[in-house]
Amino acid sequence: MTNMMTPTITVEFEASDVQQLLQHAEAATDHLPCMGDQFVAKYYAGGKVITKNDWPDVSQIDLSRIPPALFLVNDSFLMSNGVDPAQAIVCVYKNGHIASDQQNESDAFALGSEELPNVTRILVRDFAGIETAQKVRITFQHDPRKGPVVSLELVPQNGEAGEIRIVNRRT
Repeated sequence: MTNMMTPTITVEFEASDVQQLLQHAEAATDHLPCMGDQFVAKYYAGGKVITKNDWPDVSQIDLSRIPPALFLVNDSFLMSNGVDPAQAIVCVYKNGHIASDQQNESDAFALGSEELPNVTRILVRDFAGIETAQKVRITFQHDPRKGPVVSLELVPQNGEAGEIRIVNRRT
């Protein structure tokens, strides 16, 4: 019997930065959908998926019906899914990284390119208790038989291990 290693990626964010993103997402009235939302009838007016050329017409999604969430994009930054025309995309980078202008341009390209970025949606409610956290830790494990497992840990101020929540909303 072979012992297969499970690939794991862990990223951390400052809890105070994440709280700002959560506030942005919660304050917005409209929210960006993730890939899976195009197949969810309740996000369309009339409660039925609207199609065009035999495929869901994402331009018909009612953005006010999408839940507030944060997107982890390409395992490098968290962004609010809140749509605010007065602001650019609101995001924070992993492990305290401060983005350069070049990084901002490459992230904007990743979000607007033909190649789909790797995005994990984590609903606002999954961050319950963040007020007492020092760090937010997100871990991805890929089991070849079961698929991805995405977990969220709110690390307390004392640095001890926090409660780990499975959030598995891969989009």
